[in-house]
Amino acid sequence: MRIKTQENVRAYLAYGLGSVFVLALVMPLIWVVTTSVRPLSEMTQTPPLVFPRSVTFSAYVDMWDTGPFVKYFANSMVISLSTALIALAFSICAAYAFARFRFRGNTLLLMVVVMSQMLPGSSILIPLFQVIRSFGLLDTHVGMVLIYTGFAIPFCTWLLNGYFRAIPTDLEQAALIDGCNRLQLLYRIILPLAAPAIVAVGTFAFLLSWNEFLFAFVFTKSQALTIPVGLRAAFLGQYVNKYDQLFAASLIFSLPPIALFVGLQRYFVQGLTAGAVKG
Repeated sequence: MRIKTQENVRAYLAYGLGSVFVLALVMPLIWVVTTSVRPLSEMTQTPPLVFPRSVTFSAYVDMWDTGPFVKYFANSMVISLSTALIALAFSICAAYAFARFRFRGNTLLLMVVVMSQMLPGSSILIPLFQVIRSFGLLDTHVGMVLIYTGFAIPFCTWLLNGYFRAIPTDLEQAALIDGCNRLQLLYRIILPLAAPAIVAVGTFAFLLSWNEFLFAFVFTKSQALTIPVGLRAAFLGQYVNKYDQLFAASLIFSLPPIALFVGLQRYFVQGLTAGAVKG
């Protein structure tokens, strides 16, 4: 009887702590949703209200007159998709080389690639700005794609390396005996087997550039302005902050990455777990 009571107490504690953590994670989203539909008169109320007394959807209508959000959306899509594709192309080749070829300094070089992710972005902001400006790539799609690709490749390479190591070498040896060269082997045998990991790293590279703010804020001005910077420029001013429209726009432009993640969730989880176990 005492053992059963202890198990019940542990279960209640586990569910209670889990509920607190879930509430802490969901609460910001609830606040964004409720703020986007509350009148301006309720936003400065003290104490603040979690749920509005009256609901209005005017922010979702008025936001389109505040800035060229179609242009911001197109810029973000072009930059994010380009980053994902280019990062995948380089990461696949690098990860396969680390996983299958043995050469002097193999492990050290892979560690250097992974350690490059440990540098905070702000530490290389100024030298990177000088490089991009010297090439005339400020406020261009090409410049932003190069920056984001450089940040995405190390993590993508590390993740794919672990997945490629998990693929049996017997399959490759059989394909080589049948007359495949290394390039044919990679694209006909390895890539179909590594589809979950490829989807995972592609999703990571896409979301990295879609949500990034610091470099987009510094390196873009008008032509290549992305959604995070565009939202700040449109709704946060010196005298007036349109929080209702800001949160409404944030919810709308969060739909593409949410749809991407939900649609590819099965591959995303498989790729992360397989790449993290082997390595």
